[in-house]
Amino acid sequence: MYQDHLLVFMKLKCILPLLLFLVLRVNAQEDTASVIIDSVKIEIPDSFVANKTRKSESIYHLKKGIDYPVVAVLGGTSIYLMMIIYSKPETPASVILNLNKNAIPPYDRWNAGWHDANLDKVSYYPFYAVMPLPLLFLADRKMKNDLGKIGVLYLESFALEGIIYSGSVYFVDRFRPDVYNTNLGLNYRTNGNFRNSFFAGHVAVVANSTFFMSSVFMAYHPHSKLKWVLYGTSAAATLGMSYMRIRAGKHFVSDVATGILVGVGCGLLTPELHKNRNDKRQRWSLNPDLSEKGGGGFTFTYKL
Repeated sequence: MYQDHLLVFMKLKCILPLLLFLVLRVNAQEDTASVIIDSVKIEIPDSFVANKTRKSESIYHLKKGIDYPVVAVLGGTSIYLMMIIYSKPETPASVILNLNKNAIPPYDRWNAGWHDANLDKVSYYPFYAVMPLPLLFLADRKMKNDLGKIGVLYLESFALEGIIYSGSVYFVDRFRPDVYNTNLGLNYRTNGNFRNSFFAGHVAVVANSTFFMSSVFMAYHPHSKLKWVLYGTSAAATLGMSYMRIRAGKHFVSDVATGILVGVGCGLLTPELHKNRNDKRQRWSLNPDLSEKGGGGFTFTYKL
């Protein structure tokens, strides 16, 4: 089952960059203005005419020498590590039979042994569904023109989240809660994938995608009344996925909490760190003190 999910996941990881690349190429085709001189029609790119205006309206910036290699190297490494962590060898039956719930920290121990195969299966639907969500930005006129740039940032957030997740699972062997369920057969409990409990990748992916979307939308529409609806939906989707993974017996609370922190962090910080700060010079001012009572000098003001 997990091999099938991994195959679908890998396909999505490959198809999404391709779709975003195509969007980038389409949006790279510049609009043109026409000028007729002596019956000769000359096409002038709009970017040449209004370059300064477009730059001032741009929300995000990219450094191709940094961002593209980050996406390629971290993304490629995380995909390679995922192929390894989802192919871990079976756990010896003697190890499974000697597992002791009391060895689990008290804050995680309460759901050890939980198992719900149907809920586990259901949790994969939102997991896959959220990945291509930023393509909805095509419907927004403001964001459509920057979709290629947004796509690169989205892939970068996934690359960062992916390398943290795959690295953690690669170096940390932690049994999933349902491995402690003695009613399940040994053939099930010895599956090598069941040592991938830390941390919750499903939760991290949903948090990353939804909070990234909310953050980017609000960057282009800072006065939108949808702010709390978007962030509330992002939080609800993340918590809903957290519940399913805990109830299904696939992760402990600490696994889920870590997944939330990593997912939300990558989803919010990646676009935030790439924002253009066009108002830097306007945030501070240095003015002479001309008041009658003043003894001379200057007043320094900084706007937060």
